[in-house]
Amino acid sequence: MTHVLRWCTLAGITAVLLGLAVPASAATGWTVVTPTGLPAGAQNYLNGSFALSDTNAWVVGESENVSTGAETPLVLNWNGTNWSAVPTPTPSGSTPNWLFKSVAASSASDAWAVGEQSSGTKIHHSLYEHWNGATWSVVTGPNEGVLNAVLDFSPTNAWAFADFSVLHWNGTAWSVVSGALPALQVSADGPNDIWGIYRNDQVTHYNGTSWSSTTLSAPGGTPVFESVDALSPTDVWVGGSNGTGPLLEHFNGTSFRAMRTPSSFSGAGVFAMTARSDWTSSGRPLAMHRP
Repeated sequence: MTHVLRWCTLAGITAVLLGLAVPASAATGWTVVTPTGLPAGAQNYLNGSFALSDTNAWVVGESENVSTGAETPLVLNWNGTNWSAVPTPTPSGSTPNWLFKSVAASSASDAWAVGEQSSGTKIHHSLYEHWNGATWSVVTGPNEGVLNAVLDFSPTNAWAFADFSVLHWNGTAWSVVSGALPALQVSADGPNDIWGIYRNDQVTHYNGTSWSSTTLSAPGGTPVFESVDALSPTDVWVGGSNGTGPLLEHFNGTSFRAMRTPSSFSGAGVFAMTARSDWTSSGRPLAMHRP
């Protein structure tokens, strides 16, 4: 059985097995909510989340049939009171394995979920689905392998990130973007300020015109960055681990600087984080960590 912890207020979180840990309401604390409409006889996994408002949030992932091992996508929506499963169509030829890894939305009638599909001759093919406010539909797009992340700024401006390429939605079709830099995790404070994590120690950036990358070092070990949170072009955080402890670095608009972390983080890593844009310029990230 899948449990989702209320409340979901951040756009993108690390995968967990039985639930999704997200910031809770300061007034009420954490509340466990059991979604309705989940598939029977399945183990459920949640891989990505996005919150539009207190009454409209999405989480996506997969349901694995415990008898056959077949994987089907899992989409849950929060309406302000309950989490409930939302049906998704099956891509042609995709049975038995397809799943979502990321979701993003620009409005109540415009959302994208991306992931992968595998069946027959399809092995880790790209999967795109769109929400129009009433139903999800499969959308044709280039096969660039597994799609790890998605950003949605408007009905005519969305981005999807694969292992080795980046794709853009212009309102009509998905296409591969020449010269764009792929990412495993992404964050953006607007369409002209997109940040990503790629190849452990590389941070990618799009400024609305061109893409660039920065290779970061780590004191005391080999860096593996796995999380990013962009608040503004002069306030960006990346987190991860150096193999023995946590890594947290901050970009101030000019350069990255390694930040000190609490001693309680020893032996852990910063694998997901979010920060409020109305905090001080020091950022004060709220980090989720695990051993």
